[in-house]
Amino acid sequence: MAQSKQIDLSVVIVNYNVEHFLNLCLHSVFAASKNIAIEVIVVDNASIDGSVKMLHEKHPNVHLIANKNNVGFGKANNQGVKIAKGNYVCILNPDTIVSTSTFDQFIELYKSNDKLGISGPKMIDGSGHFLLESKRGLPTLWAASSKTLGLFKISSFFFGQYYNLRLDENKKGKTDVLVGAFMFMRKSLYDQLKGFDENFFMYGEDIDLSHRSLKLGYTNYYFPEAKSIHFKGESTPKDKAYQRRFYNAMSYYYNKNFSHNWLVNYVFLFGSYLFSGFKRFISSKSEKKNETPINNRLIVTSDDNLFEKLHKNYYPQAIKCHYILEVIQRNMDNLTEIVFDMKCIQWSEVINFMYVHKDRYTYKFISADHEIIIGSSNVLSRGKVTKLKKSKNKPQINIV
Repeated sequence: MAQSKQIDLSVVIVNYNVEHFLNLCLHSVFAASKNIAIEVIVVDNASIDGSVKMLHEKHPNVHLIANKNNVGFGKANNQGVKIAKGNYVCILNPDTIVSTSTFDQFIELYKSNDKLGISGPKMIDGSGHFLLESKRGLPTLWAASSKTLGLFKISSFFFGQYYNLRLDENKKGKTDVLVGAFMFMRKSLYDQLKGFDENFFMYGEDIDLSHRSLKLGYTNYYFPEAKSIHFKGESTPKDKAYQRRFYNAMSYYYNKNFSHNWLVNYVFLFGSYLFSGFKRFISSKSEKKNETPINNRLIVTSDDNLFEKLHKNYYPQAIKCHYILEVIQRNMDNLTEIVFDMKCIQWSEVINFMYVHKDRYTYKFISADHEIIIGSSNVLSRGKVTKLKKSKNKPQINIV
């Protein structure tokens, strides 16, 4: 009887109503798994946007768990890891993109360190800006207060504990907390920790899991040599429900892990409430802002037919570039949008380009199946999807 092939890595993705971002994410995951044996497990939390249908039609090799109700982030991940067979587990959000060599880099990292706990990459948003939550400290009263009051912007040395600002974003090293959008670890550690605490519905469970890893004597690690995009918040609008869930999550986490001094608890929880309310306010303002005007648009593709279709029906003023180097050579102004054809370009090239040119351009991405153009240039607002149809009608743009 033939033995089943050993799985190196199990990627677990919890999805909720982000069909198109999930499709883009999966294309990047499979592109990054050419050198390893991988399984992908998607746990869908009762999406109503066509996510499950898309998975059946476009990604039949994915292991799908379709929940009839939204059971929350932590419980859904636990469902996925329960059936995982890989030596390693990667907890991944559906609105993320992994660089081409990311998984190889993490597996190599773990081979040399038995006490490595949870690790994560350098994460950027859809405009190329570094995401501070890529590496964090434990949310002690001092750290959380410094963050809520914005003191870390005054002095990263004295007030930067929450975002571990003493560790440069380009230097690898120890960090207390990794973000739930991308958490890499040995499956044996996940099992030892008994997974996410299911008392969290959403928010805080990544902090709690990281904290428990530290308590067991493991070293959590920030690994910027590996890179990823996190479009952020595509399935979690910043509404009243968000504010309530964030507050409840922080309340539960703090009561679970810290002393029960009523004054300290009050200050911490009041700060959490203020912070979630502020995020909600900023998000609502961001949604109402007008888009940045685009003076120029470059489409990076080697597919002549695709470019002609886009030029004729979507972007009549667009300029074609065959490769990223040509974009650099053209030296366009700041009101330029770069549209990448992800069938022709590796994500590693795109992510590196975005990070270097983060303050210069805006970005969109054509899925490898040439069915959508997708982008999210603002971390606080929802992304936009343009469906590429064969008809000559103007494309329909959806807020997702």
